[in-house]
Parts: sequence; C-alpha cells; structure tokens
Amino acid sequence: MKGPNQEKVDRFFEAYGRRDFDAVKEVMSEDVTWFFMGRHPLAGIKIGVSEVIAFFDRVGKIMEKSKPEIEKLIVSENENHLIECIYSKTNSRDGNNLDHHACVLWTFKNGKIVEGRHFFANPPAVDNYFSVAAANL
Repeated sequence: MKGPNQEKVDRFFEAYGRRDFDAVKEVMSEDVTWFFMGRHPLAGIKIGVSEVIAFFDRVGKIMEKSKPEIEKLIVSENENHLIECIYSKTNSRDGNNLDHHACVLWTFKNGKIVEGRHFFANPPAVDNYFSVAAANL
C-alpha cells in the first residue's frame, strides 16, 4: 500500500506528464529546492518550480533517447520523507550508457514536496554519462 508521500510524488509525475503546472503546484512548493550534484551540465541546485520543471525536461529528453530500464529496489517513507532506491540501466544506440544504483530523497512540509536530492553510487560514471548526453541534445 502506498503512503501519502508516495501518492504526492505520483501526483507530481502525473501532472508533470500532462504539463498541468497548476496541478504540479498543488503537490510541490513554489520554493522547492532540487539537488542534482556532479560535474556535468545538468548538475546543480534548482530553486523554484520553474527551474525544477526545466531540469526534468532536460533529463526527460536524455532519458527518452536512452530507453532506460528502471527497477525500484526500495521505497520507504515517514512523515516528512520518502526515499526511492533504484537500479537503472540505459540503452543508448550511441554507446553512452549508465548502469548504476541511485537514491532520491524527497522531503515534504505542509503537505507539499519542498526538496529533492539525488545520491549516486558512482558519481564519476554519472558525470560522464550526462556530460556526453547533454552535448548530444
């Protein structure tokens, strides 16, 4: 059974997929902060719904080309957090691929997503993958 925070994340992705930004703002704080660290063009801290949406758009374009296989290994939550641990493998025709484990920590306050943080098992591999992939957008 899904908890309330997982339901909010699901609602975020459903609204994002429909490009319904009013619905996104129902589950995501206007001043959301998103951390995607590394040494590649997508790395950095995104602040606000607009920057987070732009980030997801760029990542989405890369992932669309790579046909990823994603397996959620562990999903757990408490009152203020949700953690998703995943295994993902990309399948790009150009040979630039990523085969790794990662976690995303979502933070909630007042019923909304206020923060997201990505943690990578192999940061140099992520840096290489996104550097090459971003250059080919």
